[in-house]
Amino acid sequence: MDDVQIITSNDDRENKSPAIKIFLIIFTFILFSAGIAGLSYFMGTKYSGYNQSPESRISPTQTQELVLPENMQTPTPEISGKLSPTSKASSASTPTPTPSPALKTKILSSTAALDGFRSSNGGGNNTLEIRAGRNSSLVTRGFLSFDISEIPSGAKVQNATLRLYQAKIIGNPYVAGGALKADHLTYGDALDNSDYASPALSTGFASFTGGNTIEWKEVDVSTRLKDDIANARSTSQFRIHFQTEVTGGDATGDFVYFEAKENTQGTGNTPQLVVKYYLPL
Repeated sequence: MDDVQIITSNDDRENKSPAIKIFLIIFTFILFSAGIAGLSYFMGTKYSGYNQSPESRISPTQTQELVLPENMQTPTPEISGKLSPTSKASSASTPTPTPSPALKTKILSSTAALDGFRSSNGGGNNTLEIRAGRNSSLVTRGFLSFDISEIPSGAKVQNATLRLYQAKIIGNPYVAGGALKADHLTYGDALDNSDYASPALSTGFASFTGGNTIEWKEVDVSTRLKDDIANARSTSQFRIHFQTEVTGGDATGDFVYFEAKENTQGTGNTPQLVVKYYLPL
């Protein structure tokens, strides 16, 4: 029997080859992709925990407590007074402001029998005005006395002012005599000739404002009054005179008249010692 040969034409092989090639390519690509995916999954699962921070590896439902060694633990500060943050200090711990004592004012009048003037020639008067100045034959000085027993015991003097009302001017005393000065002295319970030149506790400690205007004149005598109180004196007494004391001019002279307690000049503005003080609480 004759051998039968099946001859496949080149055309058939050429038609089948492209399909097989495409199938093999697709199959190879699928296997390769599956292998890459499997390898990526395996590697990602194995090493993903090492790429996370320590905090991210803790389960959200877990509580992590950090315990420090004893030598590294921070001591809890103690709150002075053991007050809780929401507690309030008791009213006893809050200092109560000390109230300021009330300032009081007392106006003292001069003593009629102890105010007036004395002159260098031995003359004078304690029932007329308070006079200071000079003429061709004498120099005159004025005197005032205040009873300070009316100031309450234990009072603390803040300030004191001596006020005199200039009621009359003769001549030109502030030109002839210069500044009108005040002395602090003690002359007792009588005004006499010896008081003209009696030693002063403080000589010329203050000056009144000058000028011939009819008006109040005043000086601060706080320190002098405090001294009288500290030394348990019952009066504060003062002498006034011009800075330059020499005789001159004419018989009429150059004088300043201040109203005395007797009110002989008729102004009603008698001498005052205005005292501001307070009583300790």
